[in-house]
Amino acid sequence: MTPLADEGALAISVFLVFLAGCLFVSMLASPDLQEGADDFLAEQGNRRPLPQGLALTGDFISAAGVLYFCGVVAVGSYDGILIVAAAALSPLLLKVWLAERLPGGPGWSLGDAVSRRLPAGPARRAAGVATLVVSVPLLTAQLIPIGQITAALMGLPGQLGEIAGITLVGILIVSCVAIGGVRGSTLLQIVKTVGFLLIAPLLCALILARFDWDYGAVLAQAAQGSGVGDAYLAPGRLFGSDFTGRLDTLSLAVTVLLGTALMPHMVTRLSTSGTAERARRATSWAVAAACLLCVSAAVIGYGIQAVVGAKGLDEAGPQGGNNLLLLAAALDGSDPDSPGNPGLLLTFISCAFFLTVLASVSVLLLAGSAAIVHDMGRNRHARPGTGPPHRPLRARVALVAVGAVCIALAVAGRGANAQFWLTLSYTEAATVVLPALACALTWRGPRGFTLRGLRWCVYGGTLVTLGLLALSPAVSGSPDSVHPDGDWAVFPLYAPGLLSVPVGFLLAWAGTRLTPAARANPAAPSRPQQPGAADDLLSGSGTHRR
Repeated sequence: MTPLADEGALAISVFLVFLAGCLFVSMLASPDLQEGADDFLAEQGNRRPLPQGLALTGDFISAAGVLYFCGVVAVGSYDGILIVAAAALSPLLLKVWLAERLPGGPGWSLGDAVSRRLPAGPARRAAGVATLVVSVPLLTAQLIPIGQITAALMGLPGQLGEIAGITLVGILIVSCVAIGGVRGSTLLQIVKTVGFLLIAPLLCALILARFDWDYGAVLAQAAQGSGVGDAYLAPGRLFGSDFTGRLDTLSLAVTVLLGTALMPHMVTRLSTSGTAERARRATSWAVAAACLLCVSAAVIGYGIQAVVGAKGLDEAGPQGGNNLLLLAAALDGSDPDSPGNPGLLLTFISCAFFLTVLASVSVLLLAGSAAIVHDMGRNRHARPGTGPPHRPLRARVALVAVGAVCIALAVAGRGANAQFWLTLSYTEAATVVLPALACALTWRGPRGFTLRGLRWCVYGGTLVTLGLLALSPAVSGSPDSVHPDGDWAVFPLYAPGLLSVPVGFLLAWAGTRLTPAARANPAAPSRPQQPGAADDLLSGSGTHRR
């Protein structure tokens, strides 16, 4: 056996052992099968700020950020840095705004936060729809690259290999989440956060060491490798330098800024912080991690362009999730076109990314399961903190169903630009979840925010988002669109957030204003409460002790 084959066999063995370890961790953290699904869907009780902050940081550092933001910098240069900076600023929304208002609820789902002052059943149902529309595209975007990476690592060639990789990885991840529940996902998020704090500086050091610790040399080689020279470092590389391109870049930055902080699973975790002070301390960790992400993406993104070059990036696809895989292969001398013979660095990076995707997908699957079982299930009319306990079997069946749909979408859409799924998820979060939470938690007036306003915001905002994206170049009319052979794009922006977010707020306001006074919030408290008392009244208690 050749030394290369020995190294490839060792790398594959390490990867298989890592997969077995993930399953073992999930089994170790699994709740008792006789316990209620409340323990499967959401941890009750107050966690200390440090583990809560690490878990919240893991929620923020999603696989979308790790696998795609560096690729956006490699392709978009200055524009990519702007997108990453927008993502890095998003945790400030959690710390400055939501940390003061969300803690104190049971934290099972987004519906618990929205329905504190609204009729529980219809409000939760609308929140459940919003959660699924946000979570499913983000899940799909994460399964595609990790499935392709696994197929290349295990030596599964061609389209059938990609299908097999996506399916096998998806089944494995769904199995881990179904076994471990929220305890396992929280543990994986903490481990992922610690791993990120080690891997990001390591990759930066390897890139800088390759260029004698000269960041200027990295930028110069990146400009040369891009094939456009100094124009690579100028604005306009992502969507063009004309007015429409600049507006599109600004729209995407605003969408990422607002959408990243308003993911349903992050709202749910922040609700379980217990007090506003604990929530602020937990979000401080996410803010620090965001700064590290921004700095690391600036080094790694330009390093990808400098080491791999424009030709290698074009072969990997536009802003693809395999860009970091190509970087790792180039740094350790592996041949990415030779499947089954990965180097040790490539294997190490692949294991780290699998853990990242596993932890990120786990919280998204739990959010989708909670949306189906808790928000749209039989007990959706119960107030937060009341009602019969959920059945664990129903929660696991719902989780498997959501996972199966996402695997099917990932297999069917593996050839399309996965940035479409990310844009859809971030736009839906910014257009629907942000207005719904903002109005539900802060609306002041004689009637308050009404159920009709929530419905118009969720259902109308979702239709606006889907309609604008369907008519945008992200779906047709461009080489990297979902349907590159078609051309029915009439809306000029790839990211419609600059238009859809104000429309979401407008729909929430119009629905509330047009609600008859006799039908406005019959379940809301009838007299003013002390700060936080209304939440405690509706949720049973601040910490929801059973």
